[in-house]
Amino acid sequence: MAVLKLKVALALALVPALALAARPTLLPGATLQRESAQQQKLQAASSRTGAVGGGKGGDKERPNDANLRPIIGILSQPGDPAPDGQSYIAASYVKWLESAGARVVPIFYDMTPQQVQERFEVINGLLLPGGGATLAPGHRFYDTARQLVDLAVAANDNGDYFPVHGTCLGMETLSVVLSANYTILTRFDAEDAPAPLLYTADAKDSHLLRSLPPDVVESLQNKPIAMENHMMGLSMTSFVENPALGKFFKVLSLSLDKSGGAYISTMEGVKYPFTAVQWHPEKNAYEWTPHLHIPHTTEAIRMSQEIANFFVSEARRNLHKAKNILEEDDVLIYNWKPEFTGRHAYIGEEKDFEQAYFFDKASPQREGADDA
Repeated sequence: MAVLKLKVALALALVPALALAARPTLLPGATLQRESAQQQKLQAASSRTGAVGGGKGGDKERPNDANLRPIIGILSQPGDPAPDGQSYIAASYVKWLESAGARVVPIFYDMTPQQVQERFEVINGLLLPGGGATLAPGHRFYDTARQLVDLAVAANDNGDYFPVHGTCLGMETLSVVLSANYTILTRFDAEDAPAPLLYTADAKDSHLLRSLPPDVVESLQNKPIAMENHMMGLSMTSFVENPALGKFFKVLSLSLDKSGGAYISTMEGVKYPFTAVQWHPEKNAYEWTPHLHIPHTTEAIRMSQEIANFFVSEARRNLHKAKNILEEDDVLIYNWKPEFTGRHAYIGEEKDFEQAYFFDKASPQREGADDA
């Protein structure tokens, strides 16, 4: 009997080592805490010090009720499912922000620089959404995104707190713009690949993660509720080799693609209120296509809501506003109606969007520029 107990004890002791050996090697700095005792310590530390996850009160650094009518700008993009000559915004991004108490203003990717400047002065935060676009100068989506990022950086440098959030393509866009390297991205096999987040050492001091409830931080770490759906991404090697990007962002988490390749899945500005995720928090609650394995569990929906709450809460610190209420009315997305693009008979690359807003050309005078 004593021998049997010894064998069982040895087997149990080897389980963590075997599990780690079976997993692909992670890049330096990544951590994965799965044992219940470690999680209990993490949660206890979070409630005392806010090390990872800020508890019920969130991060104490968030005085976020200066603006009770926040407006978020979302950049549109050309391509499927938009008809030729139009651009689109997936309605899930709009619903996601509205669920946290914000309103939305579309920023058309083919606006003139002056029009972009005028929209920037109305919005309290910027969301760069997922999708597909060419990320290089001379392409309208990229040029407009770069102007918006430059405006946001300049605003923050002048004491005008202005948050920016990038999702998937949005994170890739921020990476290219802020690194000034148009080949910084790497191909990864992460389409329809929900994954847990492998936190780095910088996660414990993250403004984003400290602002989330500890159970949400824990669920993101230990359950595949972050919806990854991308072919390109940013490797840790590329990040480390680009000083400009490393100076601007800190890496909060990595994730593994289907072949075991590690890519950066969450970043946060070092001194700017910028967040970037390679995953899609808006999809959990608002996208239902059967051909994607989008997590719809209670934990996944709660996570989606809390990320939205965080970003909109950040936008409440900004005081941009329209010149008058009529100008505000004219630019709100309420002036457009979403279309049902998620019908099962719909054929197209982006059929995973249940609904989408479509917009006519904003600047016919730019007809000759590259649409992508």
